[in-house]
Amino acid sequence: MRILAILGVIAGLAGEPGLSRAACLTVPSSQILARNLAPAIPLFRALDPETSIGFAPFPGTVRVLSSHDVVLIGHRFGLVFPPGETVPSACVERIVRHLSEQEMMSALRTALDIEGATVEILEMSNQPVPPGRLEFQRTFLSKPPVNAPQTPVIWRGKLIYDDQRSLMVWAKARISVDREIFLATETIPKGTVIRADQVATDHIRQFPSIEPSANAPLTIVGKIARRTLAAGQPIVADALDDLKDVFRGERVHVRAIDGGASIRFDAIAQSSGQKGDVILVHNPWSGKNFRALIEGREHVLVRGEL
Repeated sequence: MRILAILGVIAGLAGEPGLSRAACLTVPSSQILARNLAPAIPLFRALDPETSIGFAPFPGTVRVLSSHDVVLIGHRFGLVFPPGETVPSACVERIVRHLSEQEMMSALRTALDIEGATVEILEMSNQPVPPGRLEFQRTFLSKPPVNAPQTPVIWRGKLIYDDQRSLMVWAKARISVDREIFLATETIPKGTVIRADQVATDHIRQFPSIEPSANAPLTIVGKIARRTLAAGQPIVADALDDLKDVFRGERVHVRAIDGGASIRFDAIAQSSGQKGDVILVHNPWSGKNFRALIEGREHVLVRGEL
């Protein structure tokens, strides 16, 4: 339907004597103002320049005001063409332009909001657009394959114009950021508390994560290896656990309280945890399992289990 409407407008242009597409008047907004028509229709100079004549066409289309339309508009504002004067027709279109790479780059960097990120635009929208502001969101940023982080990605956004209308725009870009990574200098067995001499640092270019937590500094030393880490392997956050006050399988010192009575004995932890956690503990003397509150390193508290 839109194509037919455009063809109809073009046919209307051809039917108006002396009117061509090149002769169209341009307007910058959604309203046709008196000052927009005054250069082609001097009678409208009698109006306040900011007087609204009507709606402007959508970007990329034209609106033809025939001689009859112009007479009716004049009558609406009390303007009458002198007898015998030829009433001109008018063609109106929106001001449009091509986006520059500089403004696209600025919009992408603002939306990315990651210090030190490198953005290389390879392709971008080239359709004419009206004056407006570019808007991109990180949630609409595509991701490259994990094993090929330098692969260009498509980022779709929009150009906001006339306050509430929008047009889709896009950019194909290669995006990377310098990141410090940690490498295991030797094989680190699962469950090991990682020492400083077991870790080395390096720098790589990688695709930035849009998750704020992924860009936070990573603490390695003092953490526990959740799985065995091979020498030279990058150490990532999900391969680490916080240091525990009690580890599964180790001996713990139990303080048991029942009423006014209190005893102490050693037992075996059946799970790991930190101070404040409740874990399962096995009493090797009675063969019973019971729940205990971790009080500190290798110390747990039991109530009512005597």
